[in-house]
Amino acid sequence: MSLLTHKSDDDDVEGGFAAVLAAARTATADIALITDSTQAIVYVAASFTAMTGYEQAELMGRNCRFMQGPGTDPTTTRLMRDVLASGEVFEGEILNYRKNGSAFWTALKIIPMRVGVSTAITHYVSIQRDISNHVALLEELQNLALHDPVTGLPNRAAAERAVEEAVKRALNREVTVAVGLIDLDDFRLVNNTLGHAAGDAVLQQWAARMLSRLREGDVLARMGGDEFALILKNIPRSTANEELPAILHRIHEAVNEPFTVDGDQVRIGMSLGIALVPEDGTDSRSILSSADEALYAAKKRKNHGTTWWETAEHASVHSQDTYNSGNTNESSSTGEETSPEVYRDALRSGNILVHLQPVVDLRDGSVHLFEALARLKLPEGRVAYPDEFLPHFGTEELRVLFAGVLDRALEILAAWDQKGAHHNVSVNLPPAVLFDGTTPALVQKLLHNHGVQPDRLGLELLESEVITLEEQRTTLRELVDLGVGLAMDDLGSGYSSLQRLSSFPFSTIKLDRGLFLHVTDRPVEMLSVIATLIQLGRDLGMNVVIEGLEDESLTEASTVLGAPLGQGYYFAKPMAPEDCLRWSESFTLHSHLSRIQTPLGALAYHWQFARLTAPHPLALERCPLAGFIKETQATAEVESWHALQHTPQGVHPASSRFLINWLTHHIRPPKPQNFP
Repeated sequence: MSLLTHKSDDDDVEGGFAAVLAAARTATADIALITDSTQAIVYVAASFTAMTGYEQAELMGRNCRFMQGPGTDPTTTRLMRDVLASGEVFEGEILNYRKNGSAFWTALKIIPMRVGVSTAITHYVSIQRDISNHVALLEELQNLALHDPVTGLPNRAAAERAVEEAVKRALNREVTVAVGLIDLDDFRLVNNTLGHAAGDAVLQQWAARMLSRLREGDVLARMGGDEFALILKNIPRSTANEELPAILHRIHEAVNEPFTVDGDQVRIGMSLGIALVPEDGTDSRSILSSADEALYAAKKRKNHGTTWWETAEHASVHSQDTYNSGNTNESSSTGEETSPEVYRDALRSGNILVHLQPVVDLRDGSVHLFEALARLKLPEGRVAYPDEFLPHFGTEELRVLFAGVLDRALEILAAWDQKGAHHNVSVNLPPAVLFDGTTPALVQKLLHNHGVQPDRLGLELLESEVITLEEQRTTLRELVDLGVGLAMDDLGSGYSSLQRLSSFPFSTIKLDRGLFLHVTDRPVEMLSVIATLIQLGRDLGMNVVIEGLEDESLTEASTVLGAPLGQGYYFAKPMAPEDCLRWSESFTLHSHLSRIQTPLGALAYHWQFARLTAPHPLALERCPLAGFIKETQATAEVESWHALQHTPQGVHPASSRFLINWLTHHIRPPKPQNFP
């Protein structure tokens, strides 16, 4: 399109360019450079020379492509050429290199312009912004999202991707892939007797031993708790029966010797279920399901002194033998694990229970929302929790579970309405259910049946598998069009994707409780991540819920950082429906930012200003941190560090750093240092 009409002749180059520059400056104040129709640079802004390190004379007449390098995405550059060739505006992110050889990411916008009455493009105006820090942060978040913080191993999300990739590569090849699920025997006993810190130490030592025994290309990942995934690649099909046992024998050596934790000798075992591609499945879901069944068989047979691992093929035969012999009534009271079929029977029988956990507004202490959490009542009367039965459910079981929980949650809401208590409810939505195009109609029908308005229902998207954007976008849009809210659950857990946040119509994000795992070990780093994710929600116009608020310190720190909503055991555990109203009538939020109570809250308060090199805004005598420092009986030197944060001249970096170190010391004392 023509952005400019100039009165002089088209061959008046100088006048034409002046008009281009004037029009470009009118359109934007962020010009980086201007090129002619051949994309040779004809104008350079001072901001661009500062960003790249090149002088103006070094840039004039050159094509910007010379700043691209081996890390530049060829797909992006190809798209840029195609878009500009069509006469459209290009927007994207690209990796370039400075004069000194360092790399930087830039957010790039290129606008085609035309001078005079000609329809041909005569110039391109480029707007560029250095986003290196932004990209670095996203990379850090992605790394956190794909790795287990305790062991450093890939997490469930990364494992599922690796399985999917390995399955695709193994099909129609002369090699097979063995996908296994490992369960650590007696690991819960370590946690229960020696504590979770000891349990983490054992996991770290075990992971290191395992990695040293794997072949190149093999993958070990933590699925959660004491369950791990093992991917053994490139096993020749012709010799798999001989090679696989030898590989597994070497792997089992990882638990032959005890682990040492604080002078204690700890022994654990492990059980393994193995599935082969394509013998036991041709997609990641069926392979993992087969491995899960094999793991169950391995643990069952191990009790009788047999091998520590089992294949899916043998597990299937063993399962059929057990069924034919009539041994189907084994109860968890015998000490053996519950069969997956018991969970499925409970689901098919409609034995679905719903407990509810409140979501608290951290700004005023009000409660308007409860999350509905699924439970299953088993034949022996025991109540099973999601982490126990969800791994055994396929798509159809998840669909039945979702419908049952939603129906019960809306029934509870309608009953509360009759009592004059008006609350909202959220229900977990498994991604697999989104493939069913009937889901919006089901939600609409249940809302109508119970007389509940759509805006009182939120659906939390569970990140337990890869979301395929195009296939599921339509269903999500239809749900939002009904008027229900959509939340991304467990942001930061390893399953969430920043791309999905911008691609799907989410109105809420919930930050995973795992973000708090190392808050006492690395409080500043964790506060930084949490604050960034809260800000991300603000920037995207989304509500933010902090999950996993288990104590006063976490709650206070989250409140200080500006989290609007919180959820966790500090407020209440999940409750039966009949207990919720009584709880909400008596609940009071004991969190007042006018008086900081905990070291973590104090650190969060100071850090939020220190990261921006901004002074504390209130008068010293009114500062919440002043009262905390006084109550801790700190020395006069600490008080002086704090006082310097209130000077109008700005923050003193050294005193700010000393104050952060002192507050961190009170959260978890480090190695001996000379603190006042």
